[in-house]
Amino acid sequence: MQYLMLGATGSKVSKIGLGTASFGLERYGIPIPGEEPVDTVSAIKILRMAAEAGINLFDTAPGYGRSEDLLGQGLASHKDCIIATKVPIPEGIAYVPYKELERIVNGALDASRRALRRDVLDIVQIHNATIPMLREGKLLDCLEVARAAGKLQWIGASVYGPEAALAAIGTGRIQVLQLAVNLLDQRMCGRVLPEATRQGMGILTRSALLKGALTRRALWLPENLRPVAEASASAVKRLETTWQELPAVALRFCLSLPAIQTVLVGVNRESELRDSLAAEAAGALPEEALEAAHSLALNDEQLLNPSYWHLEESDLATHGPDSGIADAPG
Repeated sequence: MQYLMLGATGSKVSKIGLGTASFGLERYGIPIPGEEPVDTVSAIKILRMAAEAGINLFDTAPGYGRSEDLLGQGLASHKDCIIATKVPIPEGIAYVPYKELERIVNGALDASRRALRRDVLDIVQIHNATIPMLREGKLLDCLEVARAAGKLQWIGASVYGPEAALAAIGTGRIQVLQLAVNLLDQRMCGRVLPEATRQGMGILTRSALLKGALTRRALWLPENLRPVAEASASAVKRLETTWQELPAVALRFCLSLPAIQTVLVGVNRESELRDSLAAEAAGALPEEALEAAHSLALNDEQLLNPSYWHLEESDLATHGPDSGIADAPG
């Protein structure tokens, strides 16, 4: 396992980290018929396997159901691991008095500390930080006060889209930035990653497999997301790989970007964790494959941001491997 310094935090983090949304949410990503949610025993076993394999950064959020509690249980004997959790933006934050906001934020931080079994939180990211909230600054004020009080070490922001990312960088008050980057969504590569690097920020990326769209699960995407499935099929062809190998290639693409310290991966099974570790061990893509990978980028927010996707069980009935999308061996 390779380790890199996380921006100016002074801590080294593993090149791959574990995202845990799928452990805490009943439905996450692209569902396929007959698939069961990850049970508690399996989740805890995967967490411990990851830590023992050298993964030392784990991402969670109060909004991920029981995820924080599972991390607290699973990593109780791995206090050296870095946990990046989040704080939600209170509804109507612009109209919430500062003292009330401070009470809400501290309540959320204290709940995370209890669930994670940590006296001090490592990284607290503003969940889905927006441009108006970042510019207004009140939530950042609360987090800086909590940091001074010893409740957390580093302030982070998880954002959607380049403009929100640049706004987060522009505050000068955020140490760790979490972004979505993958084969199809390369919008952060132009301005955001270079600027974040210049500012000495730690960079975590999520969505390496675009919630499963860069796996064979793409074949179950509904008709309204057919362009995503077709783009994934195109990636299989242009990268001269197979559906079976596409996840490893997609992960290695993200690992090839020098600005990124940790690529977060989500897994549902032990075999997926082993595959992710093998992809990290394989290292960066060869130059020719990397050049082809950069040509695969899309630029449609509606397709690239899964928060716009509506994946209903009823949509899956007429899709799957017989969807008519160009396939490849494997």
